[in-house]
Amino acid sequence: MRMFPAAALALIAVLPLRAPPAAAQTVTEADGTRTMAVDALIPAAPDAVWQALATAEGWRSWAVPAAWFVAPDLLETSYDPAAKPGDAGNIRQQVVARLPGRLIVFRNVKTPPGFPHAAEFAGVTQFLELAPEGEGTRVRLTGTGYPAGAVGDALLGFFEPGNRMTLDLLAGRFRLAPLDFLAGHCWEGALPNGDRNRHCFDRQPGKLRDRHQVFRQGAEVYGGETIYAWDAAAGAIGFVYSSGGKQVGRGHVRAIPGGLDFGTADYGSGDGKVTIATRWMRAGAGAYDAVDSAPAAPAFDRTTRYTRVE
Repeated sequence: MRMFPAAALALIAVLPLRAPPAAAQTVTEADGTRTMAVDALIPAAPDAVWQALATAEGWRSWAVPAAWFVAPDLLETSYDPAAKPGDAGNIRQQVVARLPGRLIVFRNVKTPPGFPHAAEFAGVTQFLELAPEGEGTRVRLTGTGYPAGAVGDALLGFFEPGNRMTLDLLAGRFRLAPLDFLAGHCWEGALPNGDRNRHCFDRQPGKLRDRHQVFRQGAEVYGGETIYAWDAAAGAIGFVYSSGGKQVGRGHVRAIPGGLDFGTADYGSGDGKVTIATRWMRAGAGAYDAVDSAPAAPAFDRTTRYTRVE
C-alpha cells in the first residue's frame, strides 16, 4: 500500500514523535459511525494558536512548506516546497465553519492521487477547538463521520497517529518560539579573519533549519546545516549541526533574558574536537551578537555581530 502523510489530509504528516502522545478517544454513535478525538496543551495563547491554524502563513510555520488559501474558505497544501496552487498532488481542505479564536471546522475535498478510501474520508468532518488553559491553549481535534466497518477501521487506524502527531507538531512550533526572530531571514557577520559568515533560517514541519555558509573573497569555502527541534526528553530545544554529510556538533538551546543560551557543545572529533560555550544576544530588531567562549582553545573566543540581510 502506498504511504501518505496522515494529517496532510487530517492536518499534517506522520513524523517521528519525541514523546508519547495522549491516547485518542473513540466512540461509536447511534448511527454506527465513529467519532475520534485527541487533545493537547499548546504552550501559546489562543490568539497565536489561532493564527497558526487559520492562516496559510501559520500553516507554513509548522505543518507544510507550501500552503495557500485559494479561496476564502479553501486551504490548499503540499509537502513539496516547489508546489504551486492547483498542482495534482496538492491537498485541499474546505473550511465549513469558524468562530475566530475558538473553533475551525473543515472537510477534506481533495486527497493525493491514489489515497485509499478517499470517498469515505470526504464524509469525515474535523473540528479544531481552542480553549485557554493556564498560560497556554487546550486544542482538541475531533473527527466525526468515520464509517462503520472495515473501511472506517482502516481510516481510524491511519488517522489516529496522524492526528496525535498533528498536535505534537503544533505544540513543537511554539516550543521553538525563542527562535522566531531568526526564522525566514538570513544574517551575516564578519569573522576575525575577514571571512563573511552567513546563516539563513527557514521553517520546516516540526523544526527550524539553519543553512550556514562561509565566504572568502566572494567564494564559498565552508558550509553546514543546523536542525533545531524540540527534545521532549531534555525539555529543551535540541540542535544537530552537520557539515560535509557528517554530524559534527549537537546540543541544546534555552531562552535567556535578551537572547539564547546554547550552553557548551563539542565540535569536530578526535584531536580536532573543541568545546565551545555560546550565547546569542539580541542587538535590536535586526542584529544579534554571537558570543563564543572556549577555555581550552582561546582562538575560538570571539564575539561576532550578525546583521539581518534579507
